[in-house]
Amino acid sequence: MRLLVLYAMHREIGKAARLLGRRTRLPGLPFRAFRFRHPAHTVLAAETGVGVESAGRVFLRIIEAEKVDAAVSLGYCGALSPDADIGDLVWASRVCLVRNGRLEVLPMSDPDKLLEVVSGSLPIRPGTFFTLAGPMKKREIAPLVPAGTPLPVCDMETFALAQHSAAAGLPFFAVRSVSDRYDEDIAFDPRAVCDRFGTYRPHLAIRLLLSRPGLLPAALRLSKGSRIASRSLAQALDALLRAL
Repeated sequence: MRLLVLYAMHREIGKAARLLGRRTRLPGLPFRAFRFRHPAHTVLAAETGVGVESAGRVFLRIIEAEKVDAAVSLGYCGALSPDADIGDLVWASRVCLVRNGRLEVLPMSDPDKLLEVVSGSLPIRPGTFFTLAGPMKKREIAPLVPAGTPLPVCDMETFALAQHSAAAGLPFFAVRSVSDRYDEDIAFDPRAVCDRFGTYRPHLAIRLLLSRPGLLPAALRLSKGSRIASRSLAQALDALLRAL
């Protein structure tokens, strides 16, 4: 199988990449993308940058350049309920776009059949992904989450990837690991540390912290949560590759 793995920032796949074998850079693309020679599959991995527009643009460009059999969104998410803790793995059974105070819902096609196999080797639960079209506080998202929604989490890319995969007729899966709890907000717009293409740039993060030193405690907390989430994502990708 030729599996396309999409992630917003390198650190989301950093630990998982070590499981995939040797890599080569895909030429002629204006973003970072690699081909891994996994023992069982050919894995294409592309960095989308942050946000639905950037994610959609990268997805369309790479499937134009490469043959793909299925796609998976891999990355961090924020918990929207106390049922999820740092490092917990969530499998998308439904994806919603949050834009201008409204929800657009995209059901996943038969998402739980593969989950049954993957969850046999590690703890992972089905949930609802709320993809944010722009930065929002969790108290602003909460009124938009229908009562009884199973394991709600938020991110900024999955809806666009799921929508474009459906349009292309590609099987699509999304796995996210919690990097911040339901009562924790990211204290800055994630796009403030990215370039105009949505790609994370360390020098922009340093500039932001120098201009707003009060953000340092929150940044350190998020960094710790991200490290824990990255370990979970590596386990999830390994289990998914074994199941496919």
